[in-house]
Amino acid sequence: MNNFIKTALIAGAAIAFGSAPARANHSWGGYHWARTANPVTLRINTALTGNWAGYASTAIGQWDQSQVLAFTTPKLNPVNASAKRCDPISGQVLVCNAGYGQRGWLGIASIWANGTHITQATTKLNDTYFAMARYNTDEWRAMVTCQEIGHDFGLGHQNEDFNNLNVGSCMDYTNDPTGRAGTNGPLANIAPNQHDYEMLASIYAHLDSTNTSTSSATNFGIRQLGKPTEQPSGDRGAGDTMAEWGRAIHQDGKGRPDVFIRQLPDGRQVLTHVFWAPDANGTEAE
Repeated sequence: MNNFIKTALIAGAAIAFGSAPARANHSWGGYHWARTANPVTLRINTALTGNWAGYASTAIGQWDQSQVLAFTTPKLNPVNASAKRCDPISGQVLVCNAGYGQRGWLGIASIWANGTHITQATTKLNDTYFAMARYNTDEWRAMVTCQEIGHDFGLGHQNEDFNNLNVGSCMDYTNDPTGRAGTNGPLANIAPNQHDYEMLASIYAHLDSTNTSTSSATNFGIRQLGKPTEQPSGDRGAGDTMAEWGRAIHQDGKGRPDVFIRQLPDGRQVLTHVFWAPDANGTEAE
């Protein structure tokens, strides 16, 4: 683990504990994992290459500081899934990276939901952009990884103005997550802050009558003999393009559609949160 990752992990842990939620207001539409007791236990699976495992491990360690979340050991569970497809695993989270193309986005998070209950979730990190000098930095990689995984728990954004001062949270939009260049102030947006932990406590304050997460090992979505297993209808990956994500229902601070919803035949919904590159125009050809 490099020094940047160690520093980011310590920073996240240092602000993990505090008072009960008082000003939390950035839930993603009330979506949450159903559970009969806190903390909600989640299995985080990864189909990652290169140095992404380090960033994912750091982000997961930071979110694990929440008192309402608990991740099974090992916190990173590598699976032989197709990263390109990133097919969801029932009751679990899957984090993938691949060269998804010049679609305009750095990362996307998708959740499958029955009502407001999340039943499975994925995060995709787009190597096409992270190979570019502007985004191939510790801060951009840390921010996008942290934010997209945060969406998988039901968090929205604290702020969607790219030009104002950073709030010091990975759940904040910005033109510059470093906190060094001066364009967005002195705070780095590379880890959760206290407000994020308060929001999670608020989202998961009530209990449900059922559990939608599972920590059991599964072959669901994992390659067998070199070929992906067939998924039930609606349980294939959310896709890489706007046409696959469904209908836009929200815009970011630059007026670009950044939340999409697709209705499945069985009554479930797939919601996709898009992290557009700051200089992208919200289309698929940059």
